[in-house]
Amino acid sequence: MTLFSSTLSEVETQLFQNLKKTKAVFPEETRRIEWGLELMRDLTIITKNALTDYPDKPNFLANHNLFARNRQLFLNAYLSLLFSSYGTQFVILRTTLENSNLMRLFNKNPQLAFEWLPKSVQKQLSKKAQMKYTKTGKHDVTYHPTSVRDLLYEELGKANVKRDLKKFYDQLCNYTHPNYRGWRELVVQTGKTEGILNMPYFLAANSETGVGANIFLMQLSFKGFVDTFKDYLLGFAKQLEEWQSNYRKLLMRYVEQDTTTI
Repeated sequence: MTLFSSTLSEVETQLFQNLKKTKAVFPEETRRIEWGLELMRDLTIITKNALTDYPDKPNFLANHNLFARNRQLFLNAYLSLLFSSYGTQFVILRTTLENSNLMRLFNKNPQLAFEWLPKSVQKQLSKKAQMKYTKTGKHDVTYHPTSVRDLLYEELGKANVKRDLKKFYDQLCNYTHPNYRGWRELVVQTGKTEGILNMPYFLAANSETGVGANIFLMQLSFKGFVDTFKDYLLGFAKQLEEWQSNYRKLLMRYVEQDTTTI
């Protein structure tokens, strides 16, 4: 039995060829991404206890939601990477960056976390929290990525960090918006003529970029989670230290400067 149908078995065969090549060329990186995905799943048990202990913290409730979203998004981004669907991967990864920035902003300003929640969800918080945060009357607020960056890095000393993050975000946007620079994975050059492939094929350079982006953005998501639930990490300290150690080692293969301060 094939994934699609007997008439599309050629597509299925190529997808698995892409997968095998990606894992063969990037064995350590793909193992580490898979390990990180498993850790993200396991970490969600922390949030359940934290929400029970602190029903007055809207950033706990909001970031529990955002981290769970990223867990699923990274899974789908990784599958896209394995199948050499690099453009699709970057579309997904842009959302994980937005979610991670929101997590950090909500830790900085819990009032914004409360206003982001739907009115029905706000009522899940304690009466004390509702009294404290409902004064503005806002709910279901949507925060634009630019506004989030401005609020998150408003200090003058963080201007360079905000600039670098914007540049990285804009690069991901090339695959989200319908401009010509996106989806170059499907283009082949024959002399002066460009052709469009019927499906993506493994390309080491594209895969290398995808691997680096995936690892870097998983780190940002872990950082937002750790900053939120730091009092509940005792049982996962060893795993998180292992992730951090390997993250630093792996990412330096893909960037010229240390971006761990973002």
